[in-house]
Amino acid sequence: MTTRREVEDTRQTIKGLALLARKLGYKDSMYQLQLDSNCSVGDILEFFEDNPGAIGAVVEWVLENNDSLTDEDDAEEGDEDGDDEDE
Repeated sequence: MTTRREVEDTRQTIKGLALLARKLGYKDSMYQLQLDSNCSVGDILEFFEDNPGAIGAVVEWVLENNDSLTDEDDAEEGDEDGDDEDE
């Protein structure tokens, strides 16, 4: 069983997230985008595929923590010709 300390030690790296997914039992049988002999990006994808709420949590985190995002109203004000398509 995975301990709380092991989870805390895997924070803030792609490899750490892949290792956590693997420890939780998510294993990509094709081993897509291998990170090392113990995990792959495919393990993360297997986790997200089985846990759509986790995807929602990531999206919510991005919305709350990314200063480069603008509201739709702000984006429309910056569009001088009113046309949303790129020229």
